[in-house]
Amino acid sequence: MRGWSGVALYEPKIEANLGVTLRNAHAFGAAFVALIGHRYSHRVSTDTTDATQHIPVLYFRDWELFSETMYKFPIVTVEVGRGVPLHKFEHPQHAIYLFGGEDRTVPVQTGLSCHIESAYCLNLGVAVGVVLYARHASMKGAYNQ
Repeated sequence: MRGWSGVALYEPKIEANLGVTLRNAHAFGAAFVALIGHRYSHRVSTDTTDATQHIPVLYFRDWELFSETMYKFPIVTVEVGRGVPLHKFEHPQHAIYLFGGEDRTVPVQTGLSCHIESAYCLNLGVAVGVVLYARHASMKGAYNQ
């Protein structure tokens, strides 16, 4: 498959969601998980696939350092009610999917954005899984080729 994806979490709060995010990233072939302004930095029990042994976790102290480091890569903001509905979103060949923490929104609007149509906000780890699966499905199963 051509391209890659990464996941970035802006100030995640709940440790269990990091573990679910790591499992989803590992399952759907993400190149990395980035934590921006993270509130914890130890191994989490919900990382049941030991994903950190397979994909790197990058730590950025704040938004400025993240944006300075990742400025040349397409960043797709995933926020409630902002952007293109996920089922209509055209996933770029290379993308970093940026999610706000459980009680945070992303501090800026990036050039690309999408949202998951649902009755209310999804759990952060679940939202990551839905977006990565949608990317996987849109690439027509290329992960298996």
